[in-house]
Amino acid sequence: MVKDTLFYEDSYINSFKATVIDCIIDNNKIKLVLSNTAFYPEGGGQPSDIGTINDAKVIHVEEKNGIIYHIVDKEIKKGTEVIGNLDFNHRFWAMQNHSGEHIVSGITCKNFNATNVGFHIGTDFTTLDFNKELNKDDISFIEKEANEAIYKNIEIKIRIVSNEEAQNIEYRSKIDLKEDVRLVEIPGYDICACCGMHVKKTGEIGLIKIVRFEKYKGGTRVYMLAGRKALEDYNMKQEAIYNASHLLSSKVENVPDAIESLLDEIEKYKIDISKLKNKLFEYDVKSIKKEKNNIIEYDDLDFNDMKKLAELLIDKADNIYGVVSNNKFLLLSKEESLKEKLNRLKEKMPIKGGGREIMIQGQFEGNSKEFIEFFRS
Repeated sequence: MVKDTLFYEDSYINSFKATVIDCIIDNNKIKLVLSNTAFYPEGGGQPSDIGTINDAKVIHVEEKNGIIYHIVDKEIKKGTEVIGNLDFNHRFWAMQNHSGEHIVSGITCKNFNATNVGFHIGTDFTTLDFNKELNKDDISFIEKEANEAIYKNIEIKIRIVSNEEAQNIEYRSKIDLKEDVRLVEIPGYDICACCGMHVKKTGEIGLIKIVRFEKYKGGTRVYMLAGRKALEDYNMKQEAIYNASHLLSSKVENVPDAIESLLDEIEKYKIDISKLKNKLFEYDVKSIKKEKNNIIEYDDLDFNDMKKLAELLIDKADNIYGVVSNNKFLLLSKEESLKEKLNRLKEKMPIKGGGREIMIQGQFEGNSKEFIEFFRS
């Protein structure tokens, strides 16, 4: 139904005229079909374009059965002459990342015999999934070579060949194609069957940065940034490291060592504080009288400290003993089922937690005195 897909004629078209040939309401979504369009529909790992059609905002674009649907925020009558305007910053970001992905995938395939089995341009990162495990040195090599391809400012060649011709060309593809093939070639680096949008020359990508990688489904998932996003990421991290350098009174290159030294110091303080807390707990428990059920309230303790303090109370109770702190509880019992009592109390106040017959822990909402009295009685 669409006469022209202008984005295949020129990926840099950002404004065009068209006629609305259908306006469909489908599941509360307004979908426009145009006589021609420069809006790229989501597909092949690349997000759809966004922008406006007259004064209607284009939220998403999709293709089904050869028809391109523009999902918009208001209706436009069939037969209306319209002007479409792309958010070209969004389009260019997608092109930078898609062309960058081809370079990275081509280098990885050529040098490590690893196939790209998944690709997605996301808001935060572009992810590439390879069917082989890659290590830190491999990733460093791939990133360096990818940026070399950018420096060379290579023209990206796009052509459509018949399926017959394609049989004699070695190219990357995730599926077995039976029709004409659109090939995207970056000479010396990659040739791949692709329906997506690309920059004209590799230099327009600006920068490729692999920010991290991880094992994924027996292979490797790579998180990549390209162009503006890569620069924004660099600026953010540069500011963070300079701030850390200032706070640590350390040169930028010495920040990791300064942090390691600080963590060692903190760990020593933690040990000292733990020892002092234990002495304080022992001192406080000495003054506590023995009771049948002995539950004490203590401010600002975490569960580890609550457990240490509760264990010191074992000789101060005949049955139930433990600690309540800032609406957290940790209770133990020598003979009575705490689990049963807790279930009864849950009928009276909101409680999260549980445990075994002889030990329960968790948090509650409400009056701590009411909670303690229930277990003491």
